[in-house]
Amino acid sequence: MSGDADQRGRTVTGYNPKIATVSEAEFAELMALARAQPRLTPDGQWRHDYHAAMIARRTIGVQPDLFGAKPIIHMHRTRPGPVSDWQPEPVEAKLDRLARDPHAAFGIGRPAMSDEEKVAMIRAAANWLRLGQRVRLIGSSASIDGQFERRVGRVGVVWRISRTITDYVHIYLDPVGAERAEKIIFVELRDVEPIEDEQ
Repeated sequence: MSGDADQRGRTVTGYNPKIATVSEAEFAELMALARAQPRLTPDGQWRHDYHAAMIARRTIGVQPDLFGAKPIIHMHRTRPGPVSDWQPEPVEAKLDRLARDPHAAFGIGRPAMSDEEKVAMIRAAANWLRLGQRVRLIGSSASIDGQFERRVGRVGVVWRISRTITDYVHIYLDPVGAERAEKIIFVELRDVEPIEDEQ
């Protein structure tokens, strides 16, 4: 009886032998790996620190709730974003484009770059493309509702550089207006230009 109690006391939290497909020792090892906090890479540490600095810079204060609800975080309002002159494409122009290319979904898109143009663009960007580089969006792919076009003119930093998809880059956009959540977008490299630090 006491032996069974000792066995129960030593079981790993969450381990159920009735449905388990691995031994208890393997389960304990897997759970230890899952719970372990992996060390951040230098790039990951930079992203963590940058995001924390952006939040700290915008935060005015925290107001706790007297009745136990979530505290209210007061933040500085930022400058408004760039004004977009985007207009929806007229139906006639869209029908003309669809007549020329019946396989175009919704008639939206822009010409793809050739392999030579991509290589030249990536080679030119090698001089400035690095983590933390301040950039401005100067173009966008077409969208149905103008969401992508309204980003043109916004400023941010290079957030992540892909080693496999080399003609795209992740950009962490600076907040504008009343934005509170981070905006990390995946854009074509041809739509980005480097700028000097103007924070």
